[in-house]
Amino acid sequence: MFRGSKHTKTCLILIIFLFSITFTAIQTEAGPISRLTKLYHCEPFFKVEYNKTSLEEPITPLSEPRRIPVRISCMINGLFADIVADTYTSHETHLYVNLYVEETPEWCTATISPPLIYMPITSTWHTESATVYLTLKENAPAFEQAKIKIRIRSDSVGKHVIIPEGNTSLEIPFTTGYIPIISLNMPDGNYKIVNPQETATFTIDVENLGNEKTEITSKVLNTPEGWTVSILPTTVLDSKVRGGNPRKSIHLDVKPPYGFGYHEERQVIQVSITPSYYNDPTLRGEEHILSFIVLNRGFSTPGFETLFTMLAFIGIALVGRGRRQR
Repeated sequence: MFRGSKHTKTCLILIIFLFSITFTAIQTEAGPISRLTKLYHCEPFFKVEYNKTSLEEPITPLSEPRRIPVRISCMINGLFADIVADTYTSHETHLYVNLYVEETPEWCTATISPPLIYMPITSTWHTESATVYLTLKENAPAFEQAKIKIRIRSDSVGKHVIIPEGNTSLEIPFTTGYIPIISLNMPDGNYKIVNPQETATFTIDVENLGNEKTEITSKVLNTPEGWTVSILPTTVLDSKVRGGNPRKSIHLDVKPPYGFGYHEERQVIQVSITPSYYNDPTLRGEEHILSFIVLNRGFSTPGFETLFTMLAFIGIALVGRGRRQR
């Protein structure tokens, strides 16, 4: 039994030696293709993972590209993987691994860098790093669960394909964020001249440029003494991304004081307009400050009617007194 085991080991060494010579001959094109080549066939295997911590927060449209680290590990596996790996290492041959983005939502832009990795051919795991850059366009719907797909493909190695093409993929899920952006326009301007008894009405056109239904909060920041200023406190705008009408108009009413005499009073009224997610006011956007100028010019005659009434009563009283004295 002992002699048989020794003989078996010797035969195995001779076979491996013969395979090595055949493999080398194939690589240098010094001999014909042998059936023994199939024994050297080694499949490439990949393990690919991404850094989940980088996607804990939603990705906001139009923000800086989100960096997602990716790790790519590769090894070959086969009956004589060690021999194949040593042979290619001595010839300084590498695996050419192509990385590219295969699938993305239409409102998403994704790239991966580097797009090509040179991996050593080894029978143990070897790891390289890459980075995915993910950017969302302004029409990305808010609070969506989406994903991109990364393709990892290695070229075949050897004239007689000792190592065939490797192919795998990685899906990276992410959540879209909310972007509170509005456009403001004053079609009638921000300056009006009115008489003391008139009201200046300003129109503010608001458009929701964000990716979800948005609530507009409006408030007057200063009211001059004796003046009356009012504006609708809240307005809800639909989102174009969701197929709604994103435009509405807000009206600011400014009424000057109605005091006796001639008026030449100029006042600047400031209004604050802030967008936020209609279902969560903590998701707030930039505050916009608008200024409006009102010139109160002209005569007002309050009190004349009262004066005439008082004189009339006095006149009646005097007439009545005079009659009693007679």
